[in-house]
Amino acid sequence: MSSSNGSPKKIYFGPPPGVVEGQPFASHNELYAKNVHRQRGAGISGTAAEGVDSIVASGGYAADEDHGDIIIYTARGGDRDKSGHITKDQELTGSNAGLVLNFREGLPIRFVRGLGIVSGKARKGYEYAGLYHVDDYWGVRTARGHLMWQYRLVKDDIEDPLQAATGVCADPDTDDSTELERSVAKYISTQRRVRNTKHVRAIKALYGNACQMCRTTLAVGLDGATYSEGAHIHALGAPHLGPDEPDNILSLCPNCHVLFDNGARLITDRFEIVDGLTQQIIGDLYVKHDVHKVKRKYLRAHRRRWADRSGDLGDL
Repeated sequence: MSSSNGSPKKIYFGPPPGVVEGQPFASHNELYAKNVHRQRGAGISGTAAEGVDSIVASGGYAADEDHGDIIIYTARGGDRDKSGHITKDQELTGSNAGLVLNFREGLPIRFVRGLGIVSGKARKGYEYAGLYHVDDYWGVRTARGHLMWQYRLVKDDIEDPLQAATGVCADPDTDDSTELERSVAKYISTQRRVRNTKHVRAIKALYGNACQMCRTTLAVGLDGATYSEGAHIHALGAPHLGPDEPDNILSLCPNCHVLFDNGARLITDRFEIVDGLTQQIIGDLYVKHDVHKVKRKYLRAHRRRWADRSGDLGDL
């Protein structure tokens, strides 16, 4: 499976054979020998075309956060100073782009935690932490003005990362989602889990399940049933911590939801819809202003999350 000189092994996704969570390793060489991490000495294993199958974290970036079951992981590149702050823009290429593929395809990542980290090096070895998935990603400008990409990794045995990050969860006694909504939500990929809180359901009902971006109403049943998804403008969960309230929610079709969550659709303070890839205005957001008070501060938070494509929109 490997060459004698330690070249990268063939990519595979899933748990390492014969290795248990919490198992210690003295070095990268041991991780490589036990097929936990395919690239000896490298912090991340993967490519843009294949995705990322394993990460060895050693705290080399100042913006990294390790909360156990939830990890804020900073992309590679951008150089670093001695304090771990990037000194130039990062790019969504190589393994950084591979992590985006993980997000879109739901590919798991073997995560290894460095122990006794000093100056970006694990002085006390490593520990296999288990499988994680990319639950979210974003690009922001640092205080020094450099573009930085980050990813939220969530442990696979956490049923609801929103609950783990914020303590917010659905109340089974008040969850009146229809059987149709539950079945469709089960079908949707894990990284875009539908959260049918009472506020989400209220906004979807207000617009009759019509998409506020493209005006589409999806008919999904012979009985006239329709379907839409509730999209939080300022994202929930760490590190965004947007609120679950009507003023922070849009009713969107699945296509527009994906485009919005990936920064391919932005909204100005004048409620204009902007193509995030071309920066062209392509329409207006449908808002019932008398009853749905979409707050501009949440629109701005969403635009800041996609600093690489919001360009000169600023607070327009």
